[in-house]
Amino acid sequence: MRGVDMDVAERPWDGCGKCLVGVRRLSRMKAATTSPERQRQDVLTAAASIGGHIVGWADDGEVSGATDPVTRPRLGPWLRDEMGSYDGLVAAAVGRLGRNVVDCLNTGCKMRDEGKLLLTHGHDGPWNLDDPADENRFTIEAWGAQMELRSIQRRNRDATVKARTAGRPRHQPSYGFRYVRKVMNGRVDSVELHPHAAFVIRNVAQRILADPVNVTPSSEAARLNRIGELAPADHTDVM
Repeated sequence: MRGVDMDVAERPWDGCGKCLVGVRRLSRMKAATTSPERQRQDVLTAAASIGGHIVGWADDGEVSGATDPVTRPRLGPWLRDEMGSYDGLVAAAVGRLGRNVVDCLNTGCKMRDEGKLLLTHGHDGPWNLDDPADENRFTIEAWGAQMELRSIQRRNRDATVKARTAGRPRHQPSYGFRYVRKVMNGRVDSVELHPHAAFVIRNVAQRILADPVNVTPSSEAARLNRIGELAPADHTDVM
């Protein structure tokens, strides 16, 4: 099924009963990653395998698998019926729906109860959660994704504790703060406020709190761009 005709696999809603939403999720977006394109091809292949087509994409980049699908920026509106008609979801794997057994089952049961299709690449046809064998396999794959997430979280916690103990944080300081090293390129001895960045972010907070109707995070970002204030990432690079 590789080499799917994109014109056939992606087209508007036509009421055929197989108008699907493609689901893609990635915890970390990097320029070098090929995962979104791989997921896209797997989604299109799974949709084409049942003669379906994609009417829209729920692409959630920089979204942890621990996030409830209903609250995800792109997938959530579809699940809350805010994006129009669709006949089901199709993902590259169960783990792309979520990395929590409860969340995966809630999403799967929602599709079942609403008479919608649920497909993932590698599974023969739509999932049938009324069938014990399919239900068990779906649960096992969701459980496997959850165990993988727990393992990643544990490794990250251990690495973070080790790095902090050694005075070598794994991440750059949050905007408004800076690391203090007594020895250049040595361990971090303390964290303190960055005089300018702290002033900028406090001023933004005060302006929004003073007039939340007319002053928003987006308008403040635009204002800071206009006056030439460095974005947080650029500020970090300069430091």
